[in-house]
Formats: sequence, C-alpha cells, structure tokens
Amino acid sequence: MKAELLVDAKCVLGEGVQWNPDHARIWWTDIQGHALWSCDADGGSVERIETHERLGSFAFDPENRILAAFESGLFAWDTERNRLERLTEFEPDHKSSRLNDGRCDRQGRFIVGGMDEGGMKPTSSLIRYDGAVGVLETGIGVSNSICFSPDGRWMYFADTPTKIIRRYPYDPESGALGPAETFFTCQDRSGFPDGSCVDAEGALWNARFWGGRVQRIMPDGTEGARIDVPAPQVTLACFGGEKLDRLYITTARENLSDAQAREAPLSGGLFIAEPGVTGLPEDRYAKRLFPD
Repeated sequence: MKAELLVDAKCVLGEGVQWNPDHARIWWTDIQGHALWSCDADGGSVERIETHERLGSFAFDPENRILAAFESGLFAWDTERNRLERLTEFEPDHKSSRLNDGRCDRQGRFIVGGMDEGGMKPTSSLIRYDGAVGVLETGIGVSNSICFSPDGRWMYFADTPTKIIRRYPYDPESGALGPAETFFTCQDRSGFPDGSCVDAEGALWNARFWGGRVQRIMPDGTEGARIDVPAPQVTLACFGGEKLDRLYITTARENLSDAQAREAPLSGGLFIAEPGVTGLPEDRYAKRLFPD
C-alpha cells in the first residue's frame, strides 16, 4: 500500500500528528520549523501558527486548549487568546536536552520523553505530567513511539538509536511502569523506530525514520501491513477522519542531502492512506489547563 500526499507542507521536521474531532481537523507540529499546523480531513483550510520555541508534541484538554511540550518544558497554551503559561522546566541542567515525543494515557495523564541533541547520548528521561511531574525512566537518547494498548495496560516506547520498541506493563490507576520487555526490533534496512499509534485491534503502526514506511506490528510482535511513503524520513502516523479510518502521516526533510531531496521532493509533507482498519480516539489531557 502507498500513501499519497495530502498537504505539501515542506516541514523541516513534521511530528505530533493527531485528529481533533471537535475541530474536525488534523493537527501537527514542525519541530525545527517552529510551527503548529492544521488542516481539515481532506487537506483543505490549511493553517500555520508560529511558535516561540520548538514544539515536540502536544495534547488537547477538555476545552481544546493545548498542553504543549516545547523544547524547554511544558506549557499551557490557548491559541485563540494567544495565552501561554509555563508549567514545568525540562532538564535545565542538561543544555543539550529537549522534549520530544508525547501522548496522553487512557486516563488523561501526559507521558512525554526527552532527547539529547548532543549526539543522542543516553542522558535524557521519560516523565509523566498530571499537574505534577513524575520521572518514569532515565538513560534515554531519543524518546519515541509512546502509545498505549486499547485497554491502557501496556505502554509502548522506543529509544530510537537502539532500534528496539519496548513495552511496559502499565498500571492505569497509578501510572506506574512495570519491567520493560522487547516488543519489536527493527532490522538493519528498515529504518529507525520513530512515532507510533495503536489501532482498534491493538496493533501498533510505527513510522520508520530513514525507512520510508509505516509498519503495522501485531500485538504478538509480528509484522502486518506496510504503507510505503515517498519520503525517507517518516516520523509519526495517526488515525483520523470522521470514521477514524484514515491514516495521516508526517514526514521530515532535515538532514537530506541535495541528491536525496531531489529524489524525494515531497519530504516534509503530510500524507494519507486508508489501511482498512480503524483507529482509536486520541486521549486528551484530563484536566482543564485554564480553569479560570
């Protein structure tokens, strides 16, 4: 199966893609382009909002305000009123760290991980935010692939340089992690595990950076369908549309040589495919970010 271009956004590093049914729009971030993008389900009515810092990932609250994982920490962001308030700082003593991939668990806590931009050294961490910060894991080079099984009892996670997707038993009540186990290992020529989402059947859809694909991985760890994307740096996929039967896919164009950019001119675009399965609604941050 092949994905088709939906929006030729030319993002430097497209990421964080998710469907908001209240808006009936797809939202995604261009991390290195300092922008938050959105469009309707068919790629129309494209909008771009500039950001003060690089935005790694985000979640909507019950009022459609944004819990934003900017590079330096978490912020509450009301885009309509242009209101931005810092909630946390992230690893201020590690100057090469920034926040990266994040997603809410089934109870509405935000799980987000960092990365080391000084060589992907294992110096960053994975945190939980529910009004206070809790550290879940340390020794991370690049956090990615954060998503949850349909019942919320497994959390998936990849430290991208290791090429391994792990899964952890996850306590829905406390948000505590059990011991990690290897779920899937990417082969040499299949790219690095980037962002993931889970479908209604519990299968993982993993984007492959430098792999030019989104790979379905069944709950037992075996490979399923594959969606080829005409861009080598595939970063994340999400289910969206009214029936949650469309797969929206972000890509990047950073670090491409001139020759690679000529071979893949649509890199940085937002792509779409119809994989024949449906997804799950994106979980929201449970608390109101602006209670006043």
